[in-house]
Amino acid sequence: MYIERQKTDIRIKKHKSKIILLIMILLCVVTFIIIFKTDILMIRGVEIYGNEHLTKEDIMPSVESTIGFNIFKVKMDSISANLLANPYIKTASVNRKLPNKLMIRISERKEAAVVPFMGTFLIIDEEGVVLKSDIQAPGLQTINGLEFSNFMEGEVLHVSDQEQLTKALLLAKSMKNINEDIREIDVTNKMNMIIRFSNGLSCRIGEANNIDYKLQLLGGILADLASKGITRGVIDISHDGNPSYSPIE
Repeated sequence: MYIERQKTDIRIKKHKSKIILLIMILLCVVTFIIIFKTDILMIRGVEIYGNEHLTKEDIMPSVESTIGFNIFKVKMDSISANLLANPYIKTASVNRKLPNKLMIRISERKEAAVVPFMGTFLIIDEEGVVLKSDIQAPGLQTINGLEFSNFMEGEVLHVSDQEQLTKALLLAKSMKNINEDIREIDVTNKMNMIIRFSNGLSCRIGEANNIDYKLQLLGGILADLASKGITRGVIDISHDGNPSYSPIE
């Protein structure tokens, strides 16, 4: 009696196992059909986050080829690489948002200065990456004195003396705290860089060392000259001694 009951239990278990296996197979088939044979998971839209200056229209050309494709067949790394081909995009991450959207998060490179080159202007960011070239210079600080023969958008500008560029970018970044319209940063002599303001004043700043102290000193001098109505002349804070001012006739 016990043996017959045991055999019955085994048959029941086998039957249940077959049913469970059949259900799993059916689920797999249904899942496969939903994923690969229907348009439920076809990409219909893109959500973009982190863009401040770039518009959706600027970004979409890098991802619009994915629209209408199955969301699981599209490679996220490939989309990220396409996005990073835009010089203004510094970082990019792409994720799936089921059932049919891509979620893109970027950080942008910001225009920091312009560099003249053969009748055009190269717009660069704080790291020296060339964002674009233009026949007109936007309202940015111009860096003069750099020597180079070519450039590539999306890459760091390679100059004959890379230290010149590094010091120029450091100075351009630090000058944001100076409440004056800066026309030019001249690094022809990296040991004695010159800042030229739009109002006619210029400042010999020396090397880009103790830059925070020097610019704090310069800010005070500019304020004092402004209070006296002086808008032309040369300020010299390149040495360790007292700063000086020389008028221009």
